[in-house]
Amino acid sequence: MTTDVTATAVPARQSVRRAGLWIPAALLPLTLLSGLLVGYTGISPRQLWACLWGTASPELSLIIWQIRLPRLIVAALCGAGLALSGAALQALTHNPLADPGILGINAGAGFSVMVYLSYFTALHLNGLFWQPVFALAGGLISAGLLWVLARRQGRLDPQLLILAGIGLAAFFSALMLIMGSNMENSSYQLVARWLAGNLWGSSWYHVCVLWPWLLLLVPLLLAQSRAMDVLALGALQAQALGLAVNRERIKLLFLSVALASVCISVCGGISFIGLAAPHIARRLSATPRQAHRLPATLLWGALLLPAADTLGRSLPWELEIPAGIVVAILAAPYFLYLLRRRLSF
Repeated sequence: MTTDVTATAVPARQSVRRAGLWIPAALLPLTLLSGLLVGYTGISPRQLWACLWGTASPELSLIIWQIRLPRLIVAALCGAGLALSGAALQALTHNPLADPGILGINAGAGFSVMVYLSYFTALHLNGLFWQPVFALAGGLISAGLLWVLARRQGRLDPQLLILAGIGLAAFFSALMLIMGSNMENSSYQLVARWLAGNLWGSSWYHVCVLWPWLLLLVPLLLAQSRAMDVLALGALQAQALGLAVNRERIKLLFLSVALASVCISVCGGISFIGLAAPHIARRLSATPRQAHRLPATLLWGALLLPAADTLGRSLPWELEIPAGIVVAILAAPYFLYLLRRRLSF
């Protein structure tokens, strides 16, 4: 009897595990298609088909190929990167509330990008290289400060980590607002959109900024799945199993900060993707193994941000809401629920 129950339970777990992958894999093309059709200028499926065959008007082709498609690709790439970054931070800190936006990494990277845009104009000709580098430097500085502030008796305190991260995020955000107040109106409006996580104006240039970094960082993070599984057992057990705990923690921290910083340098101040996507993947995966969770997390991140951007562009009134605000409105209540639930134990 026990054997029969076990035999039926294994296929059930496998089907749930596959659901964590095939659900976002099926929804992602539909979301991208919807993003191509909706907006200030509505496009019908017939017009989209004509555009794919090269028989559409130049105006329609411009909207599809130069405005909406690169914007959706940027959203998908940034969502995937932020989701993996959040998953790595949660595994590193053993805290399900960890997120690069909540922990102040996004704000540190954003502040560094603002410094680059304001004071290093001579480097703007090579912005394809320098903008992500400045964002990475700011993210690493923020992560270093967070690591120092959140340690208690030589160990990382998960609750103190959240409080220190919120403080750092507020500090860097205040610095960005001070810098923005000294800018001209046109420049300040551009910065304000960027801080709100507005994907408006994304182009193939931004796609070219993102994909080399993600092509390097994503496989490196996925390769850390086994180390993340061992770290989940606790530092003492991980050391007993032969894992170099400090070295693996530094690797995870660097990869998570690098992914978040590079994405933030392009998409702006978008939070909660790194919180929501790992939680959705965790709930839909019937296994604790990160080798199965991380691909699902990547897909959910690539789905959530384009969906939020499309929702912000398809509202009935003629006002586009930035994707970062849409994500915050939808995910912030869930964060508060998780925070209350965690503090109640």
